[in-house]
Amino acid sequence: MRSTSIGTPAALRSIRRDVVISRAGFTLIEALVAMALLLAFVSVLVPHMFQARRIAVNAQQRVAAQGFLRGLLDAPLDRLALRKGPREGETDGLQWSVEAEPMFVDAMLPADGPEPSVLKAAAKDPVPKKNPAPKRPHWTAFRVIAKVSWGPGQMVTAETVRLGVGG
Repeated sequence: MRSTSIGTPAALRSIRRDVVISRAGFTLIEALVAMALLLAFVSVLVPHMFQARRIAVNAQQRVAAQGFLRGLLDAPLDRLALRKGPREGETDGLQWSVEAEPMFVDAMLPADGPEPSVLKAAAKDPVPKKNPAPKRPHWTAFRVIAKVSWGPGQMVTAETVRLGVGG
């Protein structure tokens, strides 16, 4: 919007130039307030961003450890090695151990004397055979405990039961 004045054009130009110069930029106080607000937002958000990053890294390590643990338990075990004691090692920054403890359950103990199938066969054929039946292995249940850790205080554990040759 233009206004007319009866004043001299030189006086009008100087007034208009002062108005334009005073509105051309930010004042020092406005810039300081803007920077203070920006620093306040950054100081609030940065710790949360680092915590989110730690959680993401920890989640990746946990998933890797759980996958490795599942692989340890799903892999075929050497049944004779179950009673040799704990095995442990390190793979891709994951420390792992597998322990096997024999389980003693009353229901699993063999009954004294021959099996019923042997008694039935003996009743049909009274003459004993020269070649006795081969000795069967004594199977024992083992409690297998697998542990995988990827840092101090960071560990996943799983247990299962496997059959192994008894001692």
